[in-house]
Amino acid sequence: MRVLVTGLGRRRSRTVSGGLAILGFEVRETDADADPRVAADVVLLDCGVIDNEVLAYCRRLRRRTQAPIIAVTQRVDLQAWLRGHEAGIDDYAVQPFGLQELAARLRLAVAPGREQPAPPVPVGPPSRLTAGPLVVVEDSRAVTVHGTRVDLRPKEYQLLVALMRQLGRAVPREELISALWPAGWEGAERSLEVHVASLRAKIALPGLISTVRGVGYRMVTPESFHRLTAA
Repeated sequence: MRVLVTGLGRRRSRTVSGGLAILGFEVRETDADADPRVAADVVLLDCGVIDNEVLAYCRRLRRRTQAPIIAVTQRVDLQAWLRGHEAGIDDYAVQPFGLQELAARLRLAVAPGREQPAPPVPVGPPSRLTAGPLVVVEDSRAVTVHGTRVDLRPKEYQLLVALMRQLGRAVPREELISALWPAGWEGAERSLEVHVASLRAKIALPGLISTVRGVGYRMVTPESFHRLTAA
């Protein structure tokens, strides 16, 4: 897997780059003033804290690459998390963390497409998931709302499918976290909240994804959604 390690001229951990190389990753490094348009499967952004300078750099990175961006930070609160997500950050690694945990996050970041074998040619009609005007065609990973395409990041798509496969059921937070994030990562619960908020905003169907207090999240059934919108 090709990893681009970049930053803003601040301290970058050579230990991380060297450790990833030992684990078999193909590591490249660049600074913010260099052109980061190099072939990479995932970008590791060593930024310390999420501030306006980092957010601006993330936007420049996102215009140049579609690879997942993982920010290495010393701390991140919910507001910084949301602002970073809007700027193009897909995930966070909050220090301190172990090298094996970071490696797992890098592999997970590219798992939804780049390193999986090509799926077999489907026989018959494509697999479709529907919830009201929301339609997911799993074979092509196409997501539409009222016939209009919605672009989701890999983790948002995984979360959406996990909820749509269990329409009407309150899916526990622990179940979603276990399916989408590495075991033992302390930031998974906050990341789930951020991705649910982002998914709701992109789908723009109020009431479709509800919060079940003390449990998790529920995607309403098509019949329930129609009753909800008709009320």
